Amino acid sequence: GNLQHSHGRNLPRSGEAQSGGGRPLGSTGVYFAVLPAVGSQTRPNVGSRSRPVACEGRSFASPPMSPLVHPASLFRFRFPVTRLAKLAAFDDRQAAACRLPDLAGVVGVPDVASLSLGWHPDGLVVRAEMRGVGTARWCHATKPEDSDGLQLWLATRPTAESHRAGRFCRRLAILPSGGGRQATDPLVVAAAIPRATLVPGGEGEAMPLPAVLPAEVATVSRRSRADGWQLDAVLRAAAFPGWDPDEQATLGFFAAVVDRRLGQIPLLAPPEYPWDSDPTTWSFLELAD
Repeated sequence: GNLQHSHGRNLPRSGEAQSGGGRPLGSTGVYFAVLPAVGSQTRPNVGSRSRPVACEGRSFASPPMSPLVHPASLFRFRFPVTRLAKLAAFDDRQAAACRLPDLAGVVGVPDVASLSLGWHPDGLVVRAEMRGVGTARWCHATKPEDSDGLQLWLATRPTAESHRAGRFCRRLAILPSGGGRQATDPLVVAAAIPRATLVPGGEGEAMPLPAVLPAEVATVSRRSRADGWQLDAVLRAAAFPGWDPDEQATLGFFAAVVDRRLGQIPLLAPPEYPWDSDPTTWSFLELAD
């Protein structure tokens, strides 16, 4: 039967919620959002917009009500990732087939980025595209957290319980510039995770961070666009402590982009969440065959 509200109102069951998505059920603050398929031009409509109230020939728009909880807090996302035949940078066809869903409308951030992921037993392949941000970039290898580019968080042994990143967690900043003698080459930097416990180096000692990853571990190329940039990165298993897809095919994962004008833009959780340091706010990758 229908759900019974504490004030005597009948609320529809979740299966009866309108497919327009994002409509609150009664006054409970519970939201449902329908995510579009990849490639669809339709974006989820999260939240509600109140209708104008007519009064003596005049119209007054009542202010929108804020939800009791953020709509994105009702979801824990899992993304299947396609296995690649070889560990190499994407071509355009592969990138389109491996693109993650656009969740900007769900988490409430500007829709300026897209991300594609693929995996191989020897590592990950990544493509990130930023649009509508212009051509000016600020990147510095010693300040990866503040640099324009893509930030990735990966846990090869996710527990979904600890609020602090451990030795199997790694944060990588993929930057469109900042490397080379003239600081114009793209690069990948291992960056610190706030409040993290030990991050092992080659022999188990703490790795000094930030640290530029060598070419045999991570390679990246950049393509400049009129209103943004595109990055293609190949990240080998050595970049991720504990990488073993045969033993652990589910990975903790988060991504954000940084722009000097727009700031930090998380792709999978609301901006106010502590996603830069708390693995329980991250999503999951399922390494599919």
